[in-house]
Amino acid sequence: MIKTPLMIASLAALALAAPLAAQEKTRTKTYEGDKYTATQTTTVNPDTGTATRTGVAVNNDNGKTATSIAVRQRTDTGATVSVTQTGTQGRTRDLQGERVRTETGSTFTGTATGRGGQSYGLAGSRSRDGQGNSQASQSVTNAAGETLASRDRVTTRANGQVSTTVNKTRAEGFSRPPRARRPRG
Repeated sequence: MIKTPLMIASLAALALAAPLAAQEKTRTKTYEGDKYTATQTTTVNPDTGTATRTGVAVNNDNGKTATSIAVRQRTDTGATVSVTQTGTQGRTRDLQGERVRTETGSTFTGTATGRGGQSYGLAGSRSRDGQGNSQASQSVTNAAGETLASRDRVTTRANGQVSTTVNKTRAEGFSRPPRARRPRG
């Protein structure tokens, strides 16, 4: 093979570009409004499989601050996630869990602690077959193992028609399941 200067330059550019593509990437979003100012920074490191999102919101009137940090770590079978949020009153809630890939989807198990110190168990699954049919389910349990809320969705496709069924349950007095955003990247 004849190596021309253009070919050598192209190969050198490709060799140098490959390590740059896998470098850590950071992006920051800022919001400035009448009532509050917020900054969100997301950092993704493809080499380590880590994505981190930090956020700070400051009330413009009284200077009170709310913060959040979320970390997703890729694993051999899926990912772990950890989210901590602290409100303007200093109360903290958190979520810890692991998503595991399966042949047709994934499962999630974890725990959450509310701002009042309540502990919850979290579970979920989702799957899809090759025919366009899918299912997803989530549940929240209390420390005694009683189900506080659950949601199941089944979508089926047949003869050009799509059918979706959603079933929700919620224990009396339970307002809403604890939620926290996980970083994506």
